[in-house]
Amino acid sequence: MKHKKIRQAGLRCLGRALRDFFGLQYWAVLHRGKIPVSQVDHPLDQEIPFVPEKVNIYLDFVFFWIRSVGFLLDRYGPSAEEEIAAFVDSMGRLYSFAAEVYRHNLSTTQRPRYLKHPRFILIHFLDPHLMCIPSLHVMVVVHAWKQFEAFLNRHEDQELFTSHIQELHQGARAISASILFVKQHSINCVPAALYALTCYDESLWSAEEAHDFIEELLTEEPGISPEAKENIQQFMKKQYDSFLQEKRNSQVTPFWGKPLLDFLQSQPRVR
Repeated sequence: MKHKKIRQAGLRCLGRALRDFFGLQYWAVLHRGKIPVSQVDHPLDQEIPFVPEKVNIYLDFVFFWIRSVGFLLDRYGPSAEEEIAAFVDSMGRLYSFAAEVYRHNLSTTQRPRYLKHPRFILIHFLDPHLMCIPSLHVMVVVHAWKQFEAFLNRHEDQELFTSHIQELHQGARAISASILFVKQHSINCVPAALYALTCYDESLWSAEEAHDFIEELLTEEPGISPEAKENIQQFMKKQYDSFLQEKRNSQVTPFWGKPLLDFLQSQPRVR
């Protein structure tokens, strides 16, 4: 907050989150039926156990990228203020980018009403659970990791801070997996988020990287059979490829979110 450009970027980011995530959801709750809501569960979701202990990982997604910004500021100081402010701005724009889909079609999943943990009480009280596709949790943490890596690469410090990049990589993977274990998202939501990231900035997030991320997403997670992991990973890759191919097959420059909207309109409508 001491640095003017970063402070301004942070306030813009907060404003976008309040308008395009919280505000839009609560508007939809108060104006029921104005925006269609699709149910996006998948049968393979049942292969993933409910693990409420992962809620702390799930809720870390905002602090995750703020810590990475803090590290860059500590390391590079005011001389990198403008570049760090651009990092923060890009995080805020993710909310508005995802909202380009939300404003046309919201989405939800079945989630257990678990009230034994205070953080779940907070989630159920504050989250209307209407913005599952694309998952902003996945978009935010993966983009933060890749932005951090690109920043260090521009400063030719990527090798020096390899362990930090790997830490963010592992954190992005853990948070992305946690959304499935706390049943806030379906496996449909992950490839949708990875596809949205490719559309947002393909220079940072390519199809090859999306496939690699999916391959490693559940590899270290217990409680899922090897066969189920394989089926889930293959489904996610196929779904991601399907979204990307539909966009590329368009004869004119399409709205990037059309493949997601087409998918949402094929799912059961609950409102």
